[in-house]
Amino acid sequence: MMIRINLLPVRKKVQQEAGRQILALFAVVLIAAGVGNYFWYSDRDDVVMKQADGLNATRARIAELDKTIGEVKNINARKVEVEKKLAVLDELRRGRSGPVRLLDALATSLPKKAWIKGFNEERGNVRLMGSAISHDDVAELMRNLNSMVWTPKGIGRLVEQRRDAKTSRVELVAADVAIEEFPVGDIKPFFSAVELKSTAQGAAPKPGELGTVDFDITLNANYAI
Repeated sequence: MMIRINLLPVRKKVQQEAGRQILALFAVVLIAAGVGNYFWYSDRDDVVMKQADGLNATRARIAELDKTIGEVKNINARKVEVEKKLAVLDELRRGRSGPVRLLDALATSLPKKAWIKGFNEERGNVRLMGSAISHDDVAELMRNLNSMVWTPKGIGRLVEQRRDAKTSRVELVAADVAIEEFPVGDIKPFFSAVELKSTAQGAAPKPGELGTVDFDITLNANYAI
C-alpha cells in the first residue's frame, strides 16, 4: 500500500512567502525611487535657484553699468561743453591781448627817427601814415615790420629763417640782444603783406635843410596772437 502526502498547503505557504517578498521588494524599489527622485529634484531646484540668483545679480550689474554709462555720457557732454567754453575764453583772451601786443610790436618797429601820424584799420587791413628823417629810416621801418614776430618768450625780430629748417633764429626784444632758436611753428609774424605805397619829401623847415620824408604803408595785422 502506497502512502500519499498532501503537499498543497506547503506550496501555498511557499507562494505566499514569495508574494510577500515580491511586495517587499517592490515597496523597497518604490521607496528608493521616491528618495532618488527627491534628491534629484532637490539638486535640480538648487541649480535653478543658483541660476536665478546669478541672473538677478547679472541684471543688477547691467543696471549698475547702465547707470555708470549714463554718468560717463553726462561727463563727456560736460567735457565737450567745457571745452567749447574754454575755446570761447581763449578767443576772448586773444581778442583782448592781440591788439595790445600788436601795438607794442608796431611801437618796437619804429626807428628813433620815424613817427606815425595816422593809423587806419579795417578788418585787419592797416594803413600807416607818418614821417621819417630820411629814406633810410623808412627802409629800416619796412625791415622791422617784416621781421616782427611773436614767440613763447615774447616779441622778437626774426634774424634768420632757413629754407626747410625746423627752427628759426629770433632776437628777443625784452632781453639784452639775446638770440635764440625757436621751432618754426612757435613763431607767429605780427605783420604780413607789408607794402610801401608812397614816399614824399616834405618841405624844408629852414633854408638849406632837408625836409622829412612822408610815407604811406599798408599791411595786414595778425591780431590772433
